[in-house]
Amino acid sequence: MYDKVKLWIDRAIVDAGYPLIANYLDRGKQEADLETGEIKTFGSIGGLKVSVFPNGVSIIGSLPKFLYGSNVYPLDRHATAQSIEKISDKLHFNAEKADVKGVEFGTNFLMKHPVADYLAKLGEMPRLHRYHVEQQTLYYKGKQQRKVLCFYDKAADAKAKGIDCPLDGNLLRYEMRLNWRLAKMFNVPEVKASTLAEAGFYRAVMRRYQSSYFSISKQNQIKPNAMNEIKTVSDAFNVFVARLINQSDPTQILEFLDELKKINAFEDRKYYSRLKAKIKEVASKEDITVSDELVKELDNEIKNCGAYV
Repeated sequence: MYDKVKLWIDRAIVDAGYPLIANYLDRGKQEADLETGEIKTFGSIGGLKVSVFPNGVSIIGSLPKFLYGSNVYPLDRHATAQSIEKISDKLHFNAEKADVKGVEFGTNFLMKHPVADYLAKLGEMPRLHRYHVEQQTLYYKGKQQRKVLCFYDKAADAKAKGIDCPLDGNLLRYEMRLNWRLAKMFNVPEVKASTLAEAGFYRAVMRRYQSSYFSISKQNQIKPNAMNEIKTVSDAFNVFVARLINQSDPTQILEFLDELKKINAFEDRKYYSRLKAKIKEVASKEDITVSDELVKELDNEIKNCGAYV
């Protein structure tokens, strides 16, 4: 399920074949630094962007597009090994030794309903901010964007870019984009291109992909018999508030908290966290709410995508 990767390989590793790399590129162009005399070469191979610098080579692009011509189909670890081998054949050096500087991991899910309906059910996430771009794209980002989650309508995205999409229907794509020191993130000595195809590392990325999704709060539905169980004013209040919260835009809670912070409503900042927890508690009370059907469907898709790794 790997997609876009950012690879870097030092010149010393390529060794004697380094000056010849420019000859293997499609539509290669050279630039000369008039001050230092250094030559840089920019080109591509099969859609991957290749930049040859004096000290090494950068390779950036979608592995499934490089291997299959489209990223609609997921790239498992075996196909990943094939794509790295193909890069090696094209550039005539061992690309397995390249360092992985960034990676996207994700796939497409064929859903029963329009993609926008599912995105509306996804709420906030710990340590990442929620950004909803129109109705078709949803991001979760940190300030430095070391980790980004992205949910979007793959069919609409392909149409907007003029790309043929071989699958019809409601295609929801969920991507996890990692742009930090991957070795530290996954507690391994190093992450080379060959590491991507290792079973243990692939499983670790899959677990992070799934756990990131399940850390996102979801909208619930009010139980069908919730009204019949109302006995007190507090019961009625909780049902009413839970209904309003779960029918509203997930960002409204955060916007309300931001308004309170701007006017310094509470002297103790812990009160904002307590209020947020209280709202979430009412919105998801077990005796009032049940999991939404669209959320259940997406939950199952995320669980099942990791069943055979």
